[in-house]
Amino acid sequence: MSRPSRPTIAAARGSMLSQCWLVILMLCVLATSAGASSGQLANFGTQNDQPWVVMVTQPGCSFCERLEREILQPLRASGQFAGRVRFSEVDIGVNPTIIDFNGEPITSVDFARRYQAFGTPTLLFLSASGEELSPPRYGVPDAIDFYAYAIEQTITAILTPVTSR
Repeated sequence: MSRPSRPTIAAARGSMLSQCWLVILMLCVLATSAGASSGQLANFGTQNDQPWVVMVTQPGCSFCERLEREILQPLRASGQFAGRVRFSEVDIGVNPTIIDFNGEPITSVDFARRYQAFGTPTLLFLSASGEELSPPRYGVPDAIDFYAYAIEQTITAILTPVTSR
């Protein structure tokens, strides 16, 4: 009678090693996609009639990370607003110079100050020319599901033509 062959220790180690490399690769991809939240740099001077959803953020803001991970990223991934609204971030912690709606450079802090975005996260709902289309939303409440729904409804409302409001 022949015994069924068992995997050797070397084969098992090789399999575990390849699985480890696969896990490491997947973690790198996830970390990269989590860090590049909106994929769109804050250049508000682009000629387009689409409104903006802008998250004012800063490094180390755990509420900003939660808002991005649990609400904004899924909204973008759903494609529900693709080609109809632009998502962007303005980081007030590093205070880079960004391009304002008039095409001129402005610091991120001055940009946020204009819209009274003094805390993070703050969500701004702006027209293509920089006008507020809806009041800002500040922070992230514990009832994240209701907040996600409210943000989705706000975006839907800013996309509604002015004549039907």
